[in-house]
Amino acid sequence: MKLSQNVTKLQHSTISTLVAAISVVGILAAPSFAYAESCNALPPGSIQSAAQNFAAKISFTLAVAERRLAQCNYDVLVAQRAYEASQADRVTAGQRPNPNLTIGASNINSRVGVGAGPIQDKTIDSSLRLEQLVERGGKAALREQQADAVIRAAHADWRDVIRQQRLQLRQNYFEQLYQQTRITVQREFAKFAHEGLGAVELRLKAGDIAPSEANRFRLDDARAQNDLRQAEVDIRKARLEFAKSIGAVAAALNIVVEPVNYPGQEGLSALLIPANLDQRADIVAAAGRIEAAEAARALATSIATRDVTLSAQFDRWPTSAVNQQGTGNSFSVYFSIPLSVRHANEGEVKRAAVDLDSARDVLIRLRVQALADADISLDGWRAAVERAARVTQEVLPLASEVARAAEFAYHNGATGVFDLLDARRILKQIELDAAQANADAGKAWALWSANTELMTELK
Repeated sequence: MKLSQNVTKLQHSTISTLVAAISVVGILAAPSFAYAESCNALPPGSIQSAAQNFAAKISFTLAVAERRLAQCNYDVLVAQRAYEASQADRVTAGQRPNPNLTIGASNINSRVGVGAGPIQDKTIDSSLRLEQLVERGGKAALREQQADAVIRAAHADWRDVIRQQRLQLRQNYFEQLYQQTRITVQREFAKFAHEGLGAVELRLKAGDIAPSEANRFRLDDARAQNDLRQAEVDIRKARLEFAKSIGAVAAALNIVVEPVNYPGQEGLSALLIPANLDQRADIVAAAGRIEAAEAARALATSIATRDVTLSAQFDRWPTSAVNQQGTGNSFSVYFSIPLSVRHANEGEVKRAAVDLDSARDVLIRLRVQALADADISLDGWRAAVERAARVTQEVLPLASEVARAAEFAYHNGATGVFDLLDARRILKQIELDAAQANADAGKAWALWSANTELMTELK
């Protein structure tokens, strides 16, 4: 009777956990700490207080984790810095060449010296020269155009990293949710197996069962302990991966995620692939790079329009031992232009044209891949939801009924211990399959959401 009560308790506890297990749309309201809003703050239950209270936990909902993602995920921060760097490059691109000022002295005679008095009375010739490079062919405007396109591409890259890291975060979230369910099942089953072994040991001492049957219970208890130990290792890995996604590695072992609900098949039937995937972040970035490559090609072509350098110079020469004609001043104007004698920058023009073709090829590939990914992921999500519903609503109740019947038959002497243990193992495996199916449904939703996420949608 004690064994039957434990089995029933295990079944009800596990089913309750699975029914609440994973969501793709609604997120349960759960208490969350300030740690979810700040990358540096550590709330009660974090790594600092864990030494005094190891059981303290930090609870995350999916919504809170996603808000933290944009602030604390390391890959997102790197992409944000790249975007900020492109803005700095835009400032550089908008700057025109500075003039050069040259001050010189000449006709210094080491034999007679430079004479006495202030510097303006020294018997040396002096000159003041001002030079200004004048860009032609619209180079300045083309540099600005290229920099603007690079900014748009860098911003889209940043958003694309957020999209990809959000997908990874959600995958990690559902994986940890599965591992939490799994370790709950394994702990309860290990406890049940140990209690069953204790009862069998008493019956063995009383001579009610043979030693071979007791050994089967001992084997079952050992396997349950091994499965529990592996589940403990796996949940630590899952917590660490989830913590990495939100920049909370220091408190990874204290993090728990909250279960939520996912929509049924009726909600999936109305889903359609967005008609215009050109607003997906990676495609927007690729389009921005085409604009930048076009500007770069025009800039390389504009090299054929040669820049000129304008110069103005003032010269002064005082009376000296070698200059008996008197003090004089003169002005000079210069105009210089480079000569395309050995080359005309053909390499830069060719490279810019190749880069433009490559950018266009990337955009075509991304458009084709985006449509295929969206179509495949939608089918995968529907299949995962169907499988989760089938396992949870059909297979799991049948396995529970079989386990109850096996317990009843064994305690009434109608079946052997092998049939009882086999029914228990099947029930445990089905329970884990149900948890895995729900996690897979959540991961499939995350993949479809990432493949169809557009930059224009409100998050």
